[in-house]
Formats: sequence, C-alpha cells, structure tokens
Amino acid sequence: MAQTEQPDRPGRGAPTAAVDPPDTVTVADLLAEPLLRNTLVAGRDGTSGIARWCVPLSELDDPADGGPEPEAGLVVHAAAERLRGPAGEAVVHRIAAAGAVALLVRLDPGDAAPPAELQEYLPQARAAADRIGLPLALLPPTAGFRAVSHLVATKVLAQSTHVLQYSDRVHRSLGEILARGSGVGSLAHGMSRMAGAPVIVVDPDGAVLAHESAGGRPKPPPEPVVAVLRRLADGWGPGPVESVAVDLGTAGDGDGAVVPLAVPITIGGEPCGLVAVLEPVGAQAHDRAQRRIVAQEGAVLIGAEMLRLRSMTEAEERTRGDFVVDLVHGRFADGQQLVARSRHHGFLPDRTYAVLVAEPDPPVADDARAVRRFQAAARAVERLGRPGDARTLATQLGGNLVVVAPAGTGSDDIRELAGAVARLVQDRLGGTVRVAFGSEGAGAGGTAVSYREARTALSLSRRVDVPPVVGYEDLRIFVALRELADSANGRRFAEEVLAPLRRADGHQRSLENVVLAYIAESGNLNAAARRLGLHRNTTLYKLDRVSRAMGMDVRSADTQFMVWLAHHVDTLTRVTDDLDAELAPPPSEDLTG
Repeated sequence: MAQTEQPDRPGRGAPTAAVDPPDTVTVADLLAEPLLRNTLVAGRDGTSGIARWCVPLSELDDPADGGPEPEAGLVVHAAAERLRGPAGEAVVHRIAAAGAVALLVRLDPGDAAPPAELQEYLPQARAAADRIGLPLALLPPTAGFRAVSHLVATKVLAQSTHVLQYSDRVHRSLGEILARGSGVGSLAHGMSRMAGAPVIVVDPDGAVLAHESAGGRPKPPPEPVVAVLRRLADGWGPGPVESVAVDLGTAGDGDGAVVPLAVPITIGGEPCGLVAVLEPVGAQAHDRAQRRIVAQEGAVLIGAEMLRLRSMTEAEERTRGDFVVDLVHGRFADGQQLVARSRHHGFLPDRTYAVLVAEPDPPVADDARAVRRFQAAARAVERLGRPGDARTLATQLGGNLVVVAPAGTGSDDIRELAGAVARLVQDRLGGTVRVAFGSEGAGAGGTAVSYREARTALSLSRRVDVPPVVGYEDLRIFVALRELADSANGRRFAEEVLAPLRRADGHQRSLENVVLAYIAESGNLNAAARRLGLHRNTTLYKLDRVSRAMGMDVRSADTQFMVWLAHHVDTLTRVTDDLDAELAPPPSEDLTG
C-alpha cells in the first residue's frame, strides 16, 4: 500500500496512508473475479455478505459431525446434480441455515451452455435462493472445488494481509508519538491525520480529554458526539468490555453531522474511556475500513498512555490524600514537617482555610471503577477553586469527600462553593449529596478545627431537619450548647431528664419523639398528631405517659424546655463522642517488645 503526501498544515506536509480496501471480502468482490464473473443467476440482493472460506456441500451433509457452525460466512461449492428437481429447494434452505453467504454450482459437462441460455436451469433451487436472498452462481464445469476454494482463500488471505500491514503501519506511527510522551492530545491528532477525519477522546463520564482535527478540517461541535458516546458508556456492565469498533449512527445535524466510529479504551478489560473517529455522513466503505483500523489501534495506544498517566496520577493522589488526612487530623509533629509538605501541595500555612465534607447517598461502592469515579470527582472539585497561590485540596476520606478550600472572603463565598461541590458530586456520582462546612481558620490548626466542625455539622444534619448544604454556624443552638455538652453537669442533666422516658418506653424512644413533636408544634395537640402520623387520642395518651414517667406535667413550659434542652445536649454529646473516637491519634507502636 503506497503512501501519498497530503497537506497537514499550510507549508508543511505529513504522510497519510492511501485509501485501503475494506478489511473484509464480500460475495460481490468474489463475483468480480474472472473465474466467477457473470455467473450470478439468483439472490442478487445478498451479495454484500462477508465471505471467509469455501467448503464443499458434502461437509454440510452431517452438521453434527464437525460441520461448520452457523454464521460462519461460508461459500458453498456444489455439483449441479445435488440441486436438481424439488430437492434443490430443501438443499438451498439447508445451506443458508448453515451460515452460507453464497452457493456456487458447478454445471455438469452436458450443461455447459452459457448461463443466459439456462433460464430454466435448476428452477426450484433458483427460486428458493431468490426468496431468501442467497446468491446462487452457475459455474462452468472447469470451475471445480479446488480452483474455487483456492480463489476464495487467496482473496481472503490477501485482504487480511493488507489489513495487517496497514494496522502495523498505524500502530508504528502512533507508537512513535506514544514513545515521545506527548500525551493523549498528540495521539488523537496523529489518528486524525491518518484517518482524514476529526477524532475525539472522552472518559467514561463524557468529559472530553482530546478533540483534534488535522489538515485544517473543521471540528464538529463536541456536545452531540459526547451525548451518543455517553449512551454507549452507560450500557457497559460490571464485567470486561471488548475493544471493538462500534458505529453509533449520526450525531448532530446540518453541516456538523458526523458518524462516530467509537472504540472503548480499556485497561485490563476495564473501560477507561472512548475514542471515536468522526466520519462524514455517507463515507465510502473503503474509508470506513481504514478509519476502523485507525480507531482500534489508536484505542490500544491511548489506553497505554492513560495507564501511564493513571499510575502517575494515583501516586500523586495518594500523596495528596495522606497530606490532607494528616492536615485535618492535626497530626503534624512540628512546623518544619508541615512547611516541607505544604510547599509541594500548595497549602500556605499563613492563609485562612475552611473545610467542607461531602457525603454521597448511596455511599460509593467498594470497587475500582466507583473509586476512580470518586477520585475524578475530587479532581473536578479542586478545579472549582479560584486561581491563586493557595490551592483547593480534595481527597476521599472514608466514604466522604473532604475539601480544604482557601477562605478569607466570608462565609457566603464558602457556602457558594459548598453548593457547587454538592451539584458536581451529585452529577458525577448520582443519588443525593449532603455537604457540611466548618468556620474559617488560620493555618494547619485552624484547618483541623474547621474539619471537626464540618464533621460535627454533617453528623448533626443526619439527626435534625436542615438543608442538604449546611454550615456549622447554621446550627447555632448546638454551637451554643457545645460547652454544656462537654461538661459533666450537662451530660448528667441530659441523662436524668431522658432516662425516665426511655425506661418507660423500653428504650425505643417513641415517647421522647412524641414530646419533641409536641414541643415543635408549640403545644398544639392536633398538629403534633399530624406530624407523628398518629390519632389525636393516641398522641394524648402518650403525652399522659410522658407526664407520669417524668413526674411533671408535660404541658408546662418548664417541662418542655427541660426535655428540649436534654435532647439537644444528648444529641451533641453522641456526635462529639463518635467524632472523638474517630479523630483520636493512632496508638504508638510498642518498640520495647
């Protein structure tokens, strides 16, 4: 296959492969050969079938005895005597059922007249072939099985050789780009140059990694293409994905309409993106075959580049994650260690920061693909930060996303960022997202305090009715009660008030919930019953039980305040205790044993 020089950019030439034949041999291709030319007498509509090899009819006589499987692309060679009379129709149907794409009938020596003079030759077989669209050709007596099978094998082998040669050329050309470490964009540009069409590369979430068009060709808008690529990616199951070219139909409209020829990019069978050659509508079969090879070879090498980038990215993410974990847990033993690690990650110890914690619901699954989606969401969150000398840092910690964001412009700015984080994570991971953020703090110490406040607010938000994006200062009641909840007197007070209710209720807390609903509705019995979904009399009965258990009238304002205060102190105490257990420094190793 020769190469021609076509302009890549003004004043510069780039080698581009000449148009290659399709990577398959059709029945029409075989019938164009001198041995088979002008022999077709039936089934003209089926000549686009793909031929792979030729077998004699005798091999199909007993399919159970090692015969070819159906859909094998068979070209069947038969003597005319096997198709004479009514039996010919049954033979044609049996051949088609075995996966044949053409039937080549060798005339007997006495029937050696030209096909034009054989209008009534094998009428039943020809009529059946026409009905089912199976090409049937009448060959001269000299066209024996050996000659025909040699022709088919030579044609298929020659075409396969051409495909392999072109695939090798594409692979070597793209391999040279890969060896230079130029990145995914350069590989896509090389693919576009060889395919003579634009190329787009996306990740599994549809984010565009490269959109290239060589030779001055206009690039179509990416949005319609990304939409059809995402539909393909959404259909991937949990198992391995095969890297084969898929024709996705027309994307876009008007002058921007293209036909994406897409190939999954896989690493160890796991899909990590898609590459698509964007063909013009109505492209010829020869061009499509060439672009299919470019797309498939390109997907392999882009996958290799993405694997290299992934290993580097994962190493950087582990380092960044360790730094953020140590930072928010206050684990830096000295300032020198903090300064040394901060410089690498863009954390400025003299700046003010606020910490946000995002909790997806449902939780992120514990598999490699879901974890990478979570990590991709973390990188996207980091890009939400405003440009500057101090970076926004984000990492996965447990099932949550922890974000350390430069502050100093007020709580409204942090609240706006928290809302953007919630929307982005929800879009990337699906489900719902709850985001809590702490107050602004200076340096590493202030960051650790802000993280504790954000975690406290997140835990409280699961127990009280608050919006999905909430700040620690929004829970002012709990903030005011923090010192009381941390004191022995406060904990003892909550225990003494709530213990009688819980003992009377078997620790199910239904009585506690009834009196809290009654308090929330300002003592309105009917409203409290509606809130609880209970009958009015049932609610009244339970309130009487509350009064008897406590030895105080629940209708009294003082009693209601005591229960309300005890409940809030108890809730804050539980949240604080859980957080203390989580944030406790790891036990030091015993080196004496």
